[in-house]
Amino acid sequence: MELDDLQILTIAYPGSERVDVLLYDPMPGGSGLLEQLLARWTTVISAALDVVGNCPSQCNTACIDCLFTFRNAYYHRYLNRHTALEKLQNWGDILNQSHIVPAKLPKAAPKADAQPVNDRESRLYEMLKRAGFPEPAPQKPINLGQPLGTTKPDFFFEDPNEDLEGICVYLDGMSKHLHGNPDTAQRDRAIREELRNSEYEVIEIPAGDLDDPQKMAKYFFRIGRILVGKAKAKDIRDNPTWFEATPSAPNQQPVESPAEIDWSLFEPTWLPILKSLAAAEESRSMGEKISATRDKL
Repeated sequence: MELDDLQILTIAYPGSERVDVLLYDPMPGGSGLLEQLLARWTTVISAALDVVGNCPSQCNTACIDCLFTFRNAYYHRYLNRHTALEKLQNWGDILNQSHIVPAKLPKAAPKADAQPVNDRESRLYEMLKRAGFPEPAPQKPINLGQPLGTTKPDFFFEDPNEDLEGICVYLDGMSKHLHGNPDTAQRDRAIREELRNSEYEVIEIPAGDLDDPQKMAKYFFRIGRILVGKAKAKDIRDNPTWFEATPSAPNQQPVESPAEIDWSLFEPTWLPILKSLAAAEESRSMGEKISATRDKL
């Protein structure tokens, strides 16, 4: 499990110090990670207490040995392991269920022809196209024989020089076969090791790295050296204009407008702030459209 496999949404209350924090699974259909957390919640809390209570550096507030990560860099100045320890001890390890959020499933089954299956994969697809790489094959099945069976990289490239069997790109943390348990994770590691042993180049991209142009440039350099040559790959790495996301990938479903949001999925206490945010976003989008129209005129 990686940090980016689950996401956090924070909801503040105007005029109040109260904050609600939602930990949610962004993968369509769910990855099973939340269920595993609930089943082992006592162990999770015990591990968290150990992290904040026994920092190897015995820092005064927080440091890289306890709470600091790249992901929370913006909030480093606010983090305090002693405050976290006090809160965790007060909350204990008891979970209370407030209400069930019903599953919201796709209205139509996916088509037989393979396409990027979620927003993250679509975003990576667009980056690859803007970088000038050849058209990748999404979800291409590769049979590795028994006992590993078939694997489907998120994107696959043929090697134009035929030195390799191909390039397998895996977007970790958002694929349809996310590491939901240790057995699955171990099998995925075995599959990728077998691919490397079978003369495939394997590129593993954590979903969170899609927001980091420097990390994406390194991945694209590795891909580019094989597909377009070292000189062109350096240009792609050093001039990451392809990173700026604009168009959508083929067959990507449109994002729901605020009018289509199912408000029954939220607790009543959150509805005023959520509806205000939705209205503000709708107003901002309309303003951008008007501004774009004026610019054209």
